[in-house]
Amino acid sequence: MEAILKNLESTSELIAISQTEYVKRWDEGTVERAFQWSDYCEHIYKRFNTNPTIRTAIENRLRQTNELLRRTFTEHRDFTFLDLGRCRDVLLVSLLKNPACPCSVIKVILGSFKPNDRWGDGPVSMGFSDLTGSISFKSAGEVLRATNGNRRDTRGLCVEPLAKGSILREHIQNLLSHNGNESLVRSLLDSLFQPGSENSAPEIIAGVLLSCEDFPAHDVTRNFIFSWLQANPNSILNMCQALPVLTLTELAQQSEGFWLAYMGILKNWALALSYDVTVGEWVASEGSGVPFTALTEHFRSLLSSGHSLERETLRELRELKEGDGGFEERGLSVWGDVLSELSTGQRLPDAANIL
Repeated sequence: MEAILKNLESTSELIAISQTEYVKRWDEGTVERAFQWSDYCEHIYKRFNTNPTIRTAIENRLRQTNELLRRTFTEHRDFTFLDLGRCRDVLLVSLLKNPACPCSVIKVILGSFKPNDRWGDGPVSMGFSDLTGSISFKSAGEVLRATNGNRRDTRGLCVEPLAKGSILREHIQNLLSHNGNESLVRSLLDSLFQPGSENSAPEIIAGVLLSCEDFPAHDVTRNFIFSWLQANPNSILNMCQALPVLTLTELAQQSEGFWLAYMGILKNWALALSYDVTVGEWVASEGSGVPFTALTEHFRSLLSSGHSLERETLRELRELKEGDGGFEERGLSVWGDVLSELSTGQRLPDAANIL
């Protein structure tokens, strides 16, 4: 019994450290072990929750440990017996709300977070190595609905990156709530897009932005990320190459700056196309751009958004066509052919309606 009490005492100390600047010293191995000990605490809670004698002994040891920790850490939050039953949640929230939490730890959390594999309502699962556990963390629950990780929502993004984005948003929001932490957020975002990163940065960043939608309190986080993207054109290009068309349209609706950058990339892709008279099709030069059909689908989605950018996109396309000579014959202007393709099966607004 003494060994169990000692382990619980050590874990409560670990939770306390996760809320301090000493977490800067943590690496991937440290955070994995921390969550393994959290699993241990939840196991102890389930095993002894209904045993009054052992529960009392545990509560007494935790009370003594909290008294000592309060002397060391002035802002210490007591770790209770009930916290044992949701220890992973407590540790996760402590890390996400700690501005000192290093980028490497956040990346480990994001890389190890997995929705469960069943349909319907239920807990969120997060595994380190071969360990899994339940996370009822509210921000993840808002978007997960605990469904299959490959299931897509109406905006085209899978559930898993939406959940990861919600978690990352929580950490960024806490960082930005303290003055002078903007450089830390930029470093975190930069690290996600580093070559060889195991995380799917475009999907996760899109998940952050979509999880901010309809919550005015998250505007600071959303505006900061959009500003960072505009200052990092390669990151926007990566997003345009990786994200579903529906997701890109949703992001363009949120930010005029993103829409402008997105349109710039679509224009570059169009300019990389050349008309092959032998096959009667626009083809992309090797290693650049996208096929003509894919380019058209990007514009089709923007023109079906029911948003003000629908009119702006159509205006832009018509101006590009006119600037290219205003040709109607196929193969003479990529913009004329894009508009021709879009008008097939889709009623475009009259010119008078967009002026």
